[in-house]
Amino acid sequence: MTNQSNIILTWLDANIENEENKQTFNTLCEKFGDCMQFSDESNFNRFLGRIMNNTRRIILIVSGQIGEKLVPVIHERSNILSIYVYCSRREYHEKWSQGFSKTKVVTEINDLFSKIQSDYNSYEQ
Repeated sequence: MTNQSNIILTWLDANIENEENKQTFNTLCEKFGDCMQFSDESNFNRFLGRIMNNTRRIILIVSGQIGEKLVPVIHERSNILSIYVYCSRREYHEKWSQGFSKTKVVTEINDLFSKIQSDYNSYEQ
């Protein structure tokens, strides 16, 4: 993929170190390349500040609990392509995320992979 190096796949989740998330993160990195993980908002916000004027784009996977607070703050940033709220409480998170066009709620890992692949394909065109 030509522009894949222009995209950084990031995952922000307080439980990023649990076994299922570790495996999923490793699979994402193998499939899509440049990946970063964060377990707290402050480190993620520092990262966002460092790349603010950068041409790199971000696809963010975020837990529902963090996403509910963070999405309204970062949604309008031009370097954010997509935000995926990865959580089992679909209905709840779909309600608060309705007004944010870059934000999608996913509960299944295969759905997450598919949507991220679609983002990469769209960005390449």
